[in-house]
Amino acid sequence: MLGHQQLGSGNTRVIVLNDWICDTSSWDAARPYLDPATFSWALTDLRGYGRSKAFAGEYTVLEAAADVLSLADSLDWKRFAIVGHSMSTLVALHLAQEHPHRIDHTALLAPVPSTGLGVDDATLAFLQGMGSGTDAQRLDGLRATWGDRLSEQWLQFKAQRWRAVATPEASAAYAKMFARDGLPNPNARVACPVLAITGEKDAPPMRREAVTGFLTPLCDRLLVTPLVDCGHYPMQEAPPLLVATLERFLVS
Repeated sequence: MLGHQQLGSGNTRVIVLNDWICDTSSWDAARPYLDPATFSWALTDLRGYGRSKAFAGEYTVLEAAADVLSLADSLDWKRFAIVGHSMSTLVALHLAQEHPHRIDHTALLAPVPSTGLGVDDATLAFLQGMGSGTDAQRLDGLRATWGDRLSEQWLQFKAQRWRAVATPEASAAYAKMFARDGLPNPNARVACPVLAITGEKDAPPMRREAVTGFLTPLCDRLLVTPLVDCGHYPMQEAPPLLVATLERFLVS
């Protein structure tokens, strides 16, 4: 079973997944704002990360989705909301596509394209090298992706946390999932309400215009909410605003 931490005891049940560069400790700054009376939260780490760091696997969308369902079954959650961040938005979308009887709301933070980023072989090798490489290699990659909008200490903090919470094998393998593979069925529709939260200082493929373009053909009920002065980590860059936006959607 995936490692997780439960917070709250409310009737609205939510499974939150991690991104590529960190486990769900990236939510630490947002935790004080999570409503424990209305919601039951399960902050959940995918294989190779955080509380699931010891669990090896294939590191695919299908495997991660099956792991999430197993966790929900163990919690006796027949229906729940799913929150994905960056790479794990693919897992959240797949669950909503293929298991609509289980998913009542889907929230996507900094979502990647449903078909994957579509990178060439050299870029994929670079990303996989970041995942399995040294802190210096990771810092070079983070600088290339995010530039100098946030401080050098921020980049060093992210690289150090990545090293601490994830295995190199998992990080390298998941890179192929979001950079090349995408969803197993990228054209299947999603019937439940979907919220996409974008940071308009994020990389262009994850900003409002691009996200609206690739999600509109998939989602029957889509809301895209841009955070104007935010990048890839709204739970760290704008925690109270993110939590308020997310919770309003989850009870709508």
